[in-house]
Amino acid sequence: MATPRSPRSPATIAIVAAAAVVIVCAVMLVLEARYRSCIARAEAEFPAVPVSAFAREQTGPLKVAFVAERARALDDCGRL
Repeated sequence: MATPRSPRSPATIAIVAAAAVVIVCAVMLVLEARYRSCIARAEAEFPAVPVSAFAREQTGPLKVAFVAERARALDDCGRL
């Protein structure tokens, strides 16, 4: 007669550990996708283009548009 397997056999522990790793990886992928979409949204809303690109005449040295707004929008994009 075969002896019953213990619920804490090495195979069971390995399967549970592998499942936990898969779940953690999936959560990390979802969070990274959310972060990247937030960055893309902020960059689309406040592009880092020279101010003189919007003007038809020369405006002097190039200045970057939306610096403060873009920085605030990017700061709102947290990884967690």
